Amino acid sequence: MFIIDFIIFAFVLGVVVFVHELGHFLAAKKSGVMVEEFGVGFPPKIWKKKIGETEYFIGAIPFGGMTRIYGMDEIDSEKENNSKGYESKGTWPKLLICAGGVIMNIIFAAVIFYFLVAASGFQVVQPLFYSEYKFPFGNQENHVMIAGVDTGSPAELVGLKKYDVVSSINGESMDSADEFISIVSDNKGKEITIGLINGEELKVVPRIETSETIGPLGVQLRDTAILKYNSVPEKIFVGFLHTWNITDYSFSALGKIFSYSVKEKSIQPLASSMTGPVGIFAITKLTAERGLYEIFNLIAILSVALGVSNLIPIPAMDGAKIIFTCLQAANKKVFSKELQMRIETFGALFIIFLAIVMVFKDFIQFKDIILK
Repeated sequence: MFIIDFIIFAFVLGVVVFVHELGHFLAAKKSGVMVEEFGVGFPPKIWKKKIGETEYFIGAIPFGGMTRIYGMDEIDSEKENNSKGYESKGTWPKLLICAGGVIMNIIFAAVIFYFLVAASGFQVVQPLFYSEYKFPFGNQENHVMIAGVDTGSPAELVGLKKYDVVSSINGESMDSADEFISIVSDNKGKEITIGLINGEELKVVPRIETSETIGPLGVQLRDTAILKYNSVPEKIFVGFLHTWNITDYSFSALGKIFSYSVKEKSIQPLASSMTGPVGIFAITKLTAERGLYEIFNLIAILSVALGVSNLIPIPAMDGAKIIFTCLQAANKKVFSKELQMRIETFGALFIIFLAIVMVFKDFIQFKDIILK
């Protein structure tokens, strides 16, 4: 089972990274810049082939990828003076090359989201980090999702299942988990009717005797939203609209977590919300249990995440390269290539350190899922 999970994980991560690197590759080709190497994964190379001026390869370590652009990340006077060199191009071609990966990730996510949302009747179930959030596009209805069901609990006995979406209790609609908990607590020992979003109704009696670990129904809850794209323009552009919704929601949730970390004077909430390859493996393992639809949904979400995260102005990442390209356009003597390379060297070391920390953090955080 681990082998199958790993193959799915490698496919998911490999596709997202390939799309990102393809964006840089196509932008460089469009700008007339030579691409020396283009590949997915890190060395050692398990396959390689040179076609024209570019060597294509697949690395044995499926956690990244590379597009080595002629003269981009090195100081070489010969390459700088070559018409196919990165440094021989103007500001706009350089910006296109730097942003190419991000642009391609967003377009790729929009295409996948279009087919997924259309296949679902232009209606999407989107779990929420907090119930107050409102998506910029689409008609939103907030409900409660069953995130887990305890064995032998009243909920399990009447057929309530994980991922069921609750729309009402005793005919009374609700839009948050807190409201669900309040209504159930007020009806301990009494039969209640739980209405699901699919029209099914379940009758259940909440337990009177409860504790910190045993609830009245024996369920874990999560706030969720039903997003409906109803108008013709929304249906036509649903891929990009849903991509925007997911991006906006991600930034909003991250902002909430950051504010909470500052308030609590602890980095733990923020650190727990960040993840690397090991965490993505755990998420992929859980997602694979829900079928092909959810796997492709995860690919689209990770594509957005990779694109957006690369805009963070950490030296050696795309965002920092974009900023430095603009600074060089303003004053190339002050913001020289030598200065850029020195800064990016420290940035690369920081990214390597962060990656190592993430591996250990994710393994501790997700060990129960990984080793299951």
